[in-house]
Amino acid sequence: MNQEMTGAATTPEATAVLADFQADYLNAMIAGSGRQADQVITHAFDQQVVVNDVYMNILQTTAYEIGRLWQVNKFTVAQEHLATAIIERQMGDMHGLFKPQTDLKRTLVLGCVEKEFHRVGCRMVADFMEQAGWTVYYLGAAVPVRDFVSMARSVNADLIGVSAQMVYHVPSITNFVREFDNQGMGGIPIMAGGLPFVQQPELYRALGVRFSGVDARAAVTRASQVA
Repeated sequence: MNQEMTGAATTPEATAVLADFQADYLNAMIAGSGRQADQVITHAFDQQVVVNDVYMNILQTTAYEIGRLWQVNKFTVAQEHLATAIIERQMGDMHGLFKPQTDLKRTLVLGCVEKEFHRVGCRMVADFMEQAGWTVYYLGAAVPVRDFVSMARSVNADLIGVSAQMVYHVPSITNFVREFDNQGMGGIPIMAGGLPFVQQPELYRALGVRFSGVDARAAVTRASQVA
């Protein structure tokens, strides 16, 4: 199996296979079984599913469905936290499969806006960007903006990525952009991500950031065009 392949599944057969794996993975999350979730991922790799498709079509799709179930009170906070912990553990296990395909000599600093603790999507972007050849500094959840600025300055960042998964954290991105401007770093392009930007693709225009992407693949594409 060539795990360095990055293309998305495009045939109806491949799409159906991924949908089956995703359904099994969601059932594992509903059961709260990390072992069962591990078996699904192992099965997927045995069937030649590449790691990019595991992230996008199994992990991400399931994470969005868990969020929906939580919103309609069919998933408890404890269940959501358990599922997130399982996904993050598996992403850690798979990180080594995201081997850089080139060295762009471009640096990205990314993390979640202050008070935002939903970090799975942000970490997916970090792995995809690293695979695409970026030097990535992934800061994780709830990063104070001044610390974000300090890191970006210390590594001479070429691009900043900030995530807001919950809609009530989106206004913090305006403050985020303002702080970079106040610190004399307004020339560094900023990309934004998170569910609000999936639901409203043009939202970024009102926040002073350069662009947003609906997923990790889109973030890589847009970053290559802008930064």
